[in-house]
Amino acid sequence: MLTKMEVFSSNPSAPELPLGGFMPNDDTVQIRSIDGLGPVKAEITSTNLAAGRGEVPQGSSTGKRNIVMNLGLNPDWRVQTLTALRQRLYAYFMPEEWCKLRFFSDEMPTVDIEGIVESVEPNIFSQDPEIQISVICFRPDFIEADTTVYFGTVDDGTTELEFDYIGTVTTGFELRIDRTPANPSYTGDITIITKSPTDPQEFTAQGVTIDTTKYFKMSSVPGAKRVQTVDLLDGDITNILSKMTDESVWPQLKYGKNYVTVAGAEAGQAWSLAYFNRFGGL
Repeated sequence: MLTKMEVFSSNPSAPELPLGGFMPNDDTVQIRSIDGLGPVKAEITSTNLAAGRGEVPQGSSTGKRNIVMNLGLNPDWRVQTLTALRQRLYAYFMPEEWCKLRFFSDEMPTVDIEGIVESVEPNIFSQDPEIQISVICFRPDFIEADTTVYFGTVDDGTTELEFDYIGTVTTGFELRIDRTPANPSYTGDITIITKSPTDPQEFTAQGVTIDTTKYFKMSSVPGAKRVQTVDLLDGDITNILSKMTDESVWPQLKYGKNYVTVAGAEAGQAWSLAYFNRFGGL
């Protein structure tokens, strides 16, 4: 179950705002209810059959998430008033401003979601003061706050990394290859094969140079896909997307068992693979 929520604001002078637990408590700001934490409804398009019953699916997409929070106000009357407490919340929630919500749970890792505040509605004259806040999250997934990282060594493709992806939304990953004392300079193909869990997804970049001056980086994260080399001295980036073969696909991780191999014409260089678990609902 959900145990706690924190809020991060675009206001640089406002630290994270802990809102306590979801059970009855004496906190000054109490979480009464939160709507919009389940999976977002998909939009599925289809066309009618020319004859017969039913339709033919054409595609699907998932839109933005709308999180609506009802927060109760319980000021410590010795040191604050209702007005002071409302103003404190306004520092974090103001229409058109960015915010990040962080959720803590017993069963899931800590996850974040970012959005823009749509509305803040206080019932100022009520005997039971409360504020309703609506946040529009244009990227609907809840993303684990910490990265999962694995390490390995480039070989001929015989060594396979096996791991469980616990996210419920398919995601990409970032893979970096560095030179090592065993192989300080390499020019050749890099092939990354991912199985989730059986059908192989193969990515190949041809003629890649990795040495004491630069490393290789590939990202298959949707919205941030790239193939590049990065200068070790000053961080300058060289786009080498043109080295990606026409048959290559951007590998994705799916819920459950995943298998990854990283192969080159020569063995010995070091690779690291990193990703964030993504969840479609809490």
